[in-house]
Amino acid sequence: MAFSDFKSVYDIADQYGTDIINDLFIPKNLTYTLSEEFMKDLEYSLGMKKPSPSEIAVSENLISPIMRVVARNHPHLIFWSREYYLKADEALCGTPDYLFSYTKIPKSMSKGMPLVCVAEAKIDDFTYAWAQTLAEMVAIQKKYPELVVYGWASNGELWQFGRLDANNSLIQHSESYSLAGNTEQIAGILDWIFTESVQNAEAFLAKKKA
Repeated sequence: MAFSDFKSVYDIADQYGTDIINDLFIPKNLTYTLSEEFMKDLEYSLGMKKPSPSEIAVSENLISPIMRVVARNHPHLIFWSREYYLKADEALCGTPDYLFSYTKIPKSMSKGMPLVCVAEAKIDDFTYAWAQTLAEMVAIQKKYPELVVYGWASNGELWQFGRLDANNSLIQHSESYSLAGNTEQIAGILDWIFTESVQNAEAFLAKKKA
């Protein structure tokens, strides 16, 4: 099997004993100031979106830009875009659309530094997108036991977020966010997740070293 073989989060739950919980775990009123130039580029990209876009087009024009601009303020994270082969076992393997790993020294790729969050791009199929996202989150947690892992899924315009806790429970945030209407809120959520992920990674490594 591979990540793409899972069709819903319940496939993962059945196989790996993951609890699925819908709740509000993201703080309210998060925001992140984006430049006027970024907002103009985003407005252009949203306006130029085709009726039936490819996942690559949506990823490059709508998803990657906002993640990159926020990630720049988190030097302890390395951003991987369809270039990191993740394998926990024969069933949990594949290349996520997006992956973030922690690094102790900015711009270094130190061996053993944990993966902390993952994201998938899918065109209007959030059931399938979350199946892959959760499979990838479980794979990360298998490699780094007890590490809290964040994940999100997006079709470019709509964004959904989740967190896999150390007790193997997926908390799916009950609210979705529109890129057109909640741009700086989405950026604020990403900024919050990146901050939490760095703290979780450092706590995980400190506990492992103790």
